[in-house]
Amino acid sequence: MDKRLIGKWYKEDMGETINIFDETPLRMKMSFSSSGHYNFEPNCVYEKDGSLCYEINDEYYRIVYHIKYADGNLDGFYTQHGKTTPVRYVKVDDVPEDAPYKHIPVELYVPATGEARIDILKRYAEYDRSKEYGFSNEYVLGGDIPPILEKYHYSEYIKGMDSTRDELVFKLLDFVCDHFGHSGFGGAGSGRKITDLIEFCEKNDYKSNCRGLSILLASLLRLNGIKAQHITCLPYEDPFDDCHVVVDCLLPSGKRMMLDPTWRLYFKDKEGEYGSLPRLRELFLADAPIFENSSADYNGTGFEKEYYRNYMIKNTVRFARCTLSKEGVDGRTETSRYIELIPRDYPTEKFSENRKADFVYNDIEFWQM
Repeated sequence: MDKRLIGKWYKEDMGETINIFDETPLRMKMSFSSSGHYNFEPNCVYEKDGSLCYEINDEYYRIVYHIKYADGNLDGFYTQHGKTTPVRYVKVDDVPEDAPYKHIPVELYVPATGEARIDILKRYAEYDRSKEYGFSNEYVLGGDIPPILEKYHYSEYIKGMDSTRDELVFKLLDFVCDHFGHSGFGGAGSGRKITDLIEFCEKNDYKSNCRGLSILLASLLRLNGIKAQHITCLPYEDPFDDCHVVVDCLLPSGKRMMLDPTWRLYFKDKEGEYGSLPRLRELFLADAPIFENSSADYNGTGFEKEYYRNYMIKNTVRFARCTLSKEGVDGRTETSRYIELIPRDYPTEKFSENRKADFVYNDIEFWQM
């Protein structure tokens, strides 16, 4: 490795910092002030064709960086969705910072424009229901119980339960959060079946990213006959450094609710009603309070309500989901589309025609169960 790469480097766009360490195998840490994460490790780091390469995010949203030392800076590019964007880092210290992973306050303003994120959410509050797009929302329920679940006493969690009781949903949230934690941008592995996701956690300090945890929980809910899907919550920017993934669930009683296994979280509004993801967005737009469950917690550190509110205000501008909710499915397949709910008047000029073909502006169609 080129020793000139060692140190702490900064890129103003999205408040991005990278720390490169003089170690073998190569190690680095990143942070983004725009998303409120500090010093996480990329999915992988490697050298290719004379460039230092590193990757963050999963599957469809993956960003792959390629950089080299040039005239005192680190120059190169990253790719996402087939698009290439140039990057330049400037050195801020010869000694890389090896602080632990943590949340820092979410950037309340979009770095590129300086506009408040809540103002952006309010600007793009409305949808266009004048057109239907014909996208489905299919659920495959039931199935065989993977043997790996019994390593974690799965049957004890659901003992005496059936799919007509709301309590089963909360027991399954407990099952996931009792055994598996959150790991920032550490990925979720390549497989999306229950066994794949748990085996990835076992190899990574019993942790996964928000996507892996949400896919696991949604799969367990469907295994028990409950309609559930993972939803990607997206910010205003694209490309972006960070998004969030949660579970959209239809309780046996008929109530719709959001479950967030990253935070062992669900919430109610001031009337005491369970809140769905679209309802959460409405409450943000109305500057209304949310009331979390008493057991809400992030990796044993408690629940930071202000952080979470700001984080989700950032990440409820757009949403994405699969048209088929089935174990092992995450994104586009031969049998599933990956559609995005876009607010009315949201600027789409920068997107490719292929991607815009999966845009939906009708929120009623997008949120159909």
